[in-house]
Amino acid sequence: MRNDTAAPAPTTGVAGSSRRNLVILRAGDASLHERWLDGPEPRTWDLVISYFGTDPDRYRTGDVTRLDLTGPKWPALHRVLTVDLAEVVGHYDYVWLPDDDLDSDTASINNLFEYCARYRVALAQPALTEDSYFSHEITLVDRRYSVRYTNFVEIMAPCFTREFLARCLPTFDATQTGWGLDYRWPQLAEDTGALAIIDAVTVRHTRPVGGPNLTAAHETGVNPLQEYRDYLVRHQIYDLTKRVHRGVPATTRPTTGQPTAICVTLDRHRPDLAAWFHYHSVRADLLIVYTGDAAIRAAAEELTAGMPVLLCDNTEVTGDAADQETANIGSAVTRARAAGMEWLLPLGIDELFYDDDRHWQLRGAGQVTFLGHEAVPMRTPVADPFQECTVFRISGRSPFLDVPVIRSAVRLGPDVTPVDRHMFDGFTGTSAAVVAPMILHYPYPSFESWLARAAEVADGGGTRARQFAHHSRELLRVAAAHGRLAGARCCFQAGIPADGMVDRMVRAGELLRADPMSGRDARFRPAVAGITSHTT
Repeated sequence: MRNDTAAPAPTTGVAGSSRRNLVILRAGDASLHERWLDGPEPRTWDLVISYFGTDPDRYRTGDVTRLDLTGPKWPALHRVLTVDLAEVVGHYDYVWLPDDDLDSDTASINNLFEYCARYRVALAQPALTEDSYFSHEITLVDRRYSVRYTNFVEIMAPCFTREFLARCLPTFDATQTGWGLDYRWPQLAEDTGALAIIDAVTVRHTRPVGGPNLTAAHETGVNPLQEYRDYLVRHQIYDLTKRVHRGVPATTRPTTGQPTAICVTLDRHRPDLAAWFHYHSVRADLLIVYTGDAAIRAAAEELTAGMPVLLCDNTEVTGDAADQETANIGSAVTRARAAGMEWLLPLGIDELFYDDDRHWQLRGAGQVTFLGHEAVPMRTPVADPFQECTVFRISGRSPFLDVPVIRSAVRLGPDVTPVDRHMFDGFTGTSAAVVAPMILHYPYPSFESWLARAAEVADGGGTRARQFAHHSRELLRVAAAHGRLAGARCCFQAGIPADGMVDRMVRAGELLRADPMSGRDARFRPAVAGITSHTT
């Protein structure tokens, strides 16, 4: 990174302070920043409140400087930095410009500045906790890392070096909302080591995205979306893909130690059933398996010998397959609690819980939701999809062939009930969403599996048939034109990326590579005392 030429830095900061870091906060009457001042350790940063409320006495206590200025965040910060603090801002090594709805404390903010200085990043932000409101998945904490070097730092909480702030400052009053600035700033950075998300330091975003800044922008008569589009075009910003270039591994890896059950409903036999049981038996303390088919039950009993498994008959329910699975999940809540489990995660037989050793049992969370990514089919018939399919379409980045999978683990309690196959109600604590771990979904490993599903839903009907018809509507139109389902083969194959495209799509963030089975024997979690493989 280059060093911009500048005048000699001031020897003191705000009100003669010798601290080397500065926090400038646009704050309203509901600001959470007073929590940031909770000790016990001393602050390494000065705090300036740019207040847009109407109370003449608010936020005037302690060694905090208050400045009064209404209007949207970024034009106001431009005024603060170029007028009110112009004579002293050059004293500071780092300047943090967070929103006022971030929950944090003194130690965390101290650590943010420490990590920025240690890794010499020009622009950074703390990661968001898993239970935060968020707009961009990349900003959520990834607990494998202390630091991730990225091409994106959000306008919610950017932390600048003195030099990079000077370079970016002219952008602050270019728009009323600030939308698009977080795509413009990377253009001003010299290399891929300039921007980072600090996973070792987390803050919680407590309010839905939007808030008073959007309101203030509307009051100026601006159309935020149109302003955003115009700004991107003006600066030739067409690629909005967010990337992690590399990461610094976390020095410590938290362990969970909270007993977890996985439940599944078996409605058909699959040749990869043994692999599914083997894989999840080392990732859960108990597997709860439901089926209404005697032959499938017998096969499952043989395949799970020696594993911590409860084999159960389907719960009686009137409805289709989705209703059956939901009813079984409700039964599994009771069985898991009785077995001493603290968490329950429902899965489908064509899904793998790809935990990659990442911590997800979050303190204070009652429900943790995982995104699902869909396996890219192979061009030839597949015998073992969990082994053979190792490229996945990323949720929200690439079109899926099947219903996007979202699964949630719930902290068990007396009032927990499933809302559906994906979510729960009645839990104690917050609801969090994480990008890792994840669910790997294998609905159609090949065209042959799509044909089998088409025949199955044609006979069964119900919710899953409607969902299949929706997501396969183009394939079904082609099949209808040919007069037979097999006529959709060419259309299906055309949607499979060519080998030469896969690497490019992975780099663009549309696909990911994952090979969960490559290390499936590496870890083993012993069964909880008193639980062995048996049936009910």
